[in-house]
Amino acid sequence: MAGLNLLPASPRLRRFAYANLVNTIGIGLYLAGSALFFTRAVGLSVGQVALGLGVATGVGLALMMPLGKLADRYGVKKIYLILLIGQAIAMASFTLVDSFPVFVCVAVVSGIAESGVAGTAGAFIHAISEPGERVVGRAQLRTSTNIGLGVGSLLAAGALAVGTATSYTILIAGNSLLFAAAAVLVSRIHVSTQSPETVAPSPAVSLIAPLRDAGYMAVTATNAVLSLHVTVLSFALPLWVANHTQAPVWSVSAVLLVNTGLVVLFQVRVSKSAGTVPTAARAARRAGFFLAASCAVMALTPHVAAWPALVVLIGWAALLTSGNSCRAPASSVSASIWRPMTPRASTRVLSRSARAWCGPWRPEP
Repeated sequence: MAGLNLLPASPRLRRFAYANLVNTIGIGLYLAGSALFFTRAVGLSVGQVALGLGVATGVGLALMMPLGKLADRYGVKKIYLILLIGQAIAMASFTLVDSFPVFVCVAVVSGIAESGVAGTAGAFIHAISEPGERVVGRAQLRTSTNIGLGVGSLLAAGALAVGTATSYTILIAGNSLLFAAAAVLVSRIHVSTQSPETVAPSPAVSLIAPLRDAGYMAVTATNAVLSLHVTVLSFALPLWVANHTQAPVWSVSAVLLVNTGLVVLFQVRVSKSAGTVPTAARAARRAGFFLAASCAVMALTPHVAAWPALVVLIGWAALLTSGNSCRAPASSVSASIWRPMTPRASTRVLSRSARAWCGPWRPEP
């Protein structure tokens, strides 16, 4: 890892990278198996799953800004930890779901915790890092995220190959345990009480202040459009492969592993070349091209046999990952420059909120 410069130099960021790795191994299990767990183990229809997750996303979005406000007031570490524990409890509860109403209730709890973690992660990273190390540090954290997702996906391949309700349930339970383990690791990271991210904001600062900055909102909206691909990897891919192609179901894990490998090799390098607004803008344009091309390639998968479909899926993953590798640093640089002087947690939550409207969440520091 040191040779590839995958770990942040800062001790606190490095500890967060380890916690993030544990966390995302569990999320890798969830991403690979959740859609099939809900439809084949719980017995819900695709429509019910989509509706339940949609309701959960809506509730999570409604509470995203208030959760950011709480992080500004009471400390981002404290709120982040509570939300991680909430995710662990929600994932454990999913294994007990036996009806659509119960599923919706658990999904809402999961959606609130999920949205809060996604929204406050950036502020937490901000609180434990220095300005000069944040762009590259976040790229290194994205690398640890994708290593975790890849490991989780690899572990999930066996369960997908077995294809039973029990094997799918094990994936969800494993995610719960790893959320709890990540919370323990995060609890050991020191955040100074004098950090501006942990001081209560001035009462004069409005919760909707970020909405008044036109430049920031334009950047946020553009990034949200470029984030549409997140829905495909986290929810649509497993159902598409299982129900609309001849590729083996474990192809889902293969695709996620390709995604991981490419991010590990290129994410930090791409981030170093997109450190200014002009270079970030060019990276965003390249992201749009790669993501559009990936859509065209995916359209071929229902029309080819099993093994050719796997090859096409891997090519699709390469294009999708290239697009995301260009989009992520462009988003970080542009949003950081345009971000108004408001409490960091609540403002960063707005960026997450816009991307969350595009579909189910996928982790990204």
